[in-house]
Amino acid sequence: MDYTFRNCNDTDILFLLELKEKSFRWYIETLYGWNEAVQKDIIKKELAVHQPDMHIIQCEGKNAGIFTFFYDEKGDAFIELIAIMPEYRGRGIETQIITKVLEENKGRRVHLQTYRENPARELYQRLGFKKYGETETHWLMEVLPE
Repeated sequence: MDYTFRNCNDTDILFLLELKEKSFRWYIETLYGWNEAVQKDIIKKELAVHQPDMHIIQCEGKNAGIFTFFYDEKGDAFIELIAIMPEYRGRGIETQIITKVLEENKGRRVHLQTYRENPARELYQRLGFKKYGETETHWLMEVLPE
């Protein structure tokens, strides 16, 4: 499926909250408890820190997801967040985006973290990511430079 990116801005807070609820509520609720006001504040803080790195994924002219990507202090590529609205899942968008990141960063380590129970782990493994560590809540995954 074709997609485009646009820069994320402060007017996207409600979309980001809806996306977070549809994509991650079960994990957040299970681990920390879900509080919509708290989640909205977290999104505002994420925007304050990562807004230049946050991109709204659009399909057919509609908001379909979020992709946050940057280079960390070591110069490694870091996929901070990728999430797709349920109605756009299964169309290969996430695979296309991650594949492009891997192709454009062959000489760099590319890493991400994902909730331990997240079925997307299988996609990441299929794309070449390997688990190199874990926290109480997340798997730490990487693809090393070729």
